[in-house]
Amino acid sequence: FFFVSLLFVVLSLVNVLMNHVFRLPDKGPPVIRDVLLQRGWEEYDEDDANGNQHFNMWWKTARFTPSQLASCHYPYQRINHFPKSSEITRKDSLLRNLRRMRGIYGQLYDFIPESFIMPNEYVKFCQRYSELKDNGEDPIWICKPSDLSRGRKIFVFRDIGELTYDCNVVVQKYVDDPLLMFDHKFDLRIYVLVTSFQPLRVYMYRDMMVRFASETYDTSKLTNTLSHLTNTSLNKYAPTQGQNRPGIGAGCKWNFDQLKEYFCQRDVDFQPIWGRIDNIVNLTLLSIAPSIAHNPPCFELYGFDIIVDKNFKPWLLEVNFSPALGLDEDIDHAIKIPLVADMIDTLQIKGIDAGFTPQGVEDEATRKVYSSRTQPRNPTELTAAQAARS
Repeated sequence: FFFVSLLFVVLSLVNVLMNHVFRLPDKGPPVIRDVLLQRGWEEYDEDDANGNQHFNMWWKTARFTPSQLASCHYPYQRINHFPKSSEITRKDSLLRNLRRMRGIYGQLYDFIPESFIMPNEYVKFCQRYSELKDNGEDPIWICKPSDLSRGRKIFVFRDIGELTYDCNVVVQKYVDDPLLMFDHKFDLRIYVLVTSFQPLRVYMYRDMMVRFASETYDTSKLTNTLSHLTNTSLNKYAPTQGQNRPGIGAGCKWNFDQLKEYFCQRDVDFQPIWGRIDNIVNLTLLSIAPSIAHNPPCFELYGFDIIVDKNFKPWLLEVNFSPALGLDEDIDHAIKIPLVADMIDTLQIKGIDAGFTPQGVEDEATRKVYSSRTQPRNPTELTAAQAARS
């Protein structure tokens, strides 16, 4: 009996070590769980009282605590956030970093609208507002909380008397001449996978999400968020959601193929626009790359939001931490399931048996071996020094 029990334990341990195991909180994106389970992964037992179960990938929508980051030290483990990733996902931090880079590299970083951080720069904003008024200009502004997402507490205004806020916000000159499709405003959600900051290795997923505002664009109705904001979390509740709108169809999203077809029908070459978007992504990531140490277990999936104006110039609106991976519409299935699958393929996560070490061992040599084992295929590698030389 003892021998049989021991054999069962050994075989169970071998089975665990040979398999891939993932950790995903209850509120994590179901698409992550579905894709991994379909690939034969096993889910981590969060109720394991002894804490002896190992994992290959830990996915959280929230940031990892320092102790959680420190606990991921085996060569087969990956976690989906870098330390300091909020340096570009908080709107105020993003602005500070891009301002600093613009001070060094000039117009190379001229891809974010004029902006002010409140409340610290309220006086500067008032001065700029008065200056524009004196010059006969009456621009539109947009106010966005620094650390909120999904369109929460965002509003558009002209009169400075309408500016109110109860948290740190960024006030930005509104891109009031956007390129429209069928009289609707749209933006582009670009999915970007970073597997390393030292050196910078970046993958841009080509099947972007095109997100439409639900109602026609109208600058005379600035309080109508369904005309000016493209956030899916807002527009999916619009009264017109599901209706077949001329040119756009039902829903509020397109994929990249639909966008390319739209431009092709109008004899517009999208490739130069894509090239500028590529530059925006790389230059934005380079703004924080030197401050993020080499951390092999970490990777990051960002959501870059880009708007294109009527002159076909792309502007960076924000960078999203843990971009939404919900499957609300058929087009979400078509884009996000392959996105997650390709991300897992790119990461090349090893099985637990590939480099298993005893609990508590944190060997720097092992970390270096891990780094060399998981080099992504054909990555784009950039450094700040290379960017400066170019």
